[in-house]
Amino acid sequence: MAGELILIVDDSPEIVKILKDLILTRLGYKVIVASDGQTGLEMAVQQNPDLILLDMDLPRLSGLEMLAELRQTTCVSPVIFMTVFGSERIAVEAFRLGVRDYLNKPFTVDEVRLSVDRALSEKRLMREREELNKNLLTAEAVRVTVITLSHYLNNSTMVLNNVLTLLEEKLDDKYPDPNFLKLVQDGQDSVKYIQAVMQVLQQATSVKLTPYTRTTPMIDIEAALKENLSQLSKKKK
Repeated sequence: MAGELILIVDDSPEIVKILKDLILTRLGYKVIVASDGQTGLEMAVQQNPDLILLDMDLPRLSGLEMLAELRQTTCVSPVIFMTVFGSERIAVEAFRLGVRDYLNKPFTVDEVRLSVDRALSEKRLMREREELNKNLLTAEAVRVTVITLSHYLNNSTMVLNNVLTLLEEKLDDKYPDPNFLKLVQDGQDSVKYIQAVMQVLQQATSVKLTPYTRTTPMIDIEAALKENLSQLSKKKK
């Protein structure tokens, strides 16, 4: 995913140049660099990068020391540990501290690309899952709110409709003024419309909650309103 931020913590200008200029920026990633463990720790906490490429041998704080300190902060960025060949024992300790992968120096472009992609794929999946959960929670809150409000509105419209019906009967008997009768009829039509809107809202919030895509069918509000108004008119007759 283009634009993801990667922090390189390495004191070798040559390694940094290869990683930053020849590999990562060409793949579309944003890159920031620290040349010692203490600065890397501070940048990781402040910037919260999407991924950290961490060298083993660093001034001020070693790679393992920085990693241990990092795990005491709020930064949960995945880490790829970079070691020289033959340092597998240190890599095992790094895995114990939660690194996602490790690269043996010297490494190839493909090794870096695949390792970075694996680490970021996990974070992308977690981000998508968190976003989906948030959307589902929001949708459920909206659904419950609509159902609750519809309940109160339905009670009020039933009372209003009964009052208008009684008023229509009285006016028709004593004051057959067409203007008054028209006002009552308009009020009854408005009640029907409100009831139709509530039914459409209830239908819309009772569907199974699924992630939206461009192929997800959307409810035809106008058609649903017409159908519910038609049903209400039949009940009235």
